[in-house]
Amino acid sequence: MLRHSAGLGGMGRAAEFFTPALRRLCPIVAVVSLSAKRTSDGFEASWPAKVGATASAVGRCAMVLVRESPDAVYLPIAQWGLPLLRDALVVALARATGSTPVLHLHGAQLPARLSAALPLRKVLGGAHWIVLSEDVAANLQTSGCRTRSVTVIRNPAPAPEHALPQQNGGPPTASCASRPLRVGWLGTMCRAKGFDVLCDAVDRVKRRDTAVEFSVAGMRLDVPRSRMGSVDRDLGVVHQADVPEFWSTVDVFVLPARWVEGLPFVLLEALQAGCVVAATRSSGSAELFRHGCVDAVEPTVDSVTGFLEACRTDLDGVRRRQQKAWRQLRPLYAHDRVEGAFARFWETAPFGRG
Repeated sequence: MLRHSAGLGGMGRAAEFFTPALRRLCPIVAVVSLSAKRTSDGFEASWPAKVGATASAVGRCAMVLVRESPDAVYLPIAQWGLPLLRDALVVALARATGSTPVLHLHGAQLPARLSAALPLRKVLGGAHWIVLSEDVAANLQTSGCRTRSVTVIRNPAPAPEHALPQQNGGPPTASCASRPLRVGWLGTMCRAKGFDVLCDAVDRVKRRDTAVEFSVAGMRLDVPRSRMGSVDRDLGVVHQADVPEFWSTVDVFVLPARWVEGLPFVLLEALQAGCVVAATRSSGSAELFRHGCVDAVEPTVDSVTGFLEACRTDLDGVRRRQQKAWRQLRPLYAHDRVEGAFARFWETAPFGRG
């Protein structure tokens, strides 16, 4: 079993759920870490650290595969760059030693890369795949990559005891109109996720004399502090135990990503907390858009500004509409439902050696 550290965004969050679930289901001969150590909570790992972690993970996998001969290798597969190269090497090693690769895709970009790259399709061909949604499954099946099976298993929403639906999702009150619109960001502060777009949109709304309070938390990557003038509170990297408290102080969460997101945990967390949510469309979270749980925006300042203005005009109306849709869809994302689907995969998938 390969996994990411708990502090590594969505991949780490997924590992915190699926690692203990897999331990309960199957005997694990080894757990190999894929994450490089960061120099601080504010920035990503250095390139030497990334290269070192990559070499260490591949070397450890090779040793375990030769010595232990496991029936399967569970790998949360990356989607680009050095991490994808590392994962391709791990899959090749697994096939060479007779182990069956199980590739858990937590994003939505890889099918397009498979369609465009025959060598990548050959290396990853013949594996079991676990994907986020029916839309991602369809894209994978039309990519030309040979699959042993494709199973849809959603990311889990926060458990009820960790959610705060009454903080933001209760009946409308006059306080929403009398206080500032509280906009929040939780996650990596980078251009790919559109953090700079949101900063500029909040700044534009503030310049129109609209009362807005902008709170952010997470690791800063490639957005300079000079672009963060609209931020009122920068909490840095928050511990997972403090995340519900963060959402309790937020009305609106917007993820105007420039790249194709998967099914971000932050969307599910924000919905559970009763926040109003918008994001750019993605096949990984297409179900949330189709049912009206999340509003769609473009990764532009104009689009995000328009959404924020609409929230200021009728925050409670938008919230009621989204929460009604989320209540109908939420059972599909319950912990026991997701873990049950994960268990059925391991109980039924064939893992013949050789």
